[in-house]
Amino acid sequence: MADTITEEQVVQAAKDLGKDEFTRLEIAEQLGVDREELRDAFKAAREGGRLERVDESDEGKPHFRLTGK
Repeated sequence: MADTITEEQVVQAAKDLGKDEFTRLEIAEQLGVDREELRDAFKAAREGGRLERVDESDEGKPHFRLTGK
């Protein structure tokens, strides 16, 4: 993908999923990009307090949720 994914796109994709908890892969699939393309935007959303890590699934994949900020 030519465009850089933004923090706002990550947050909006999480809202669009309509789930309480989600994985990075689900966000990537929602945006139609590779998970690696989310790295900077996802990190910015976490550091900005818009996403928080909740727990890991049985497969060891971290789950996140929106904070409402």
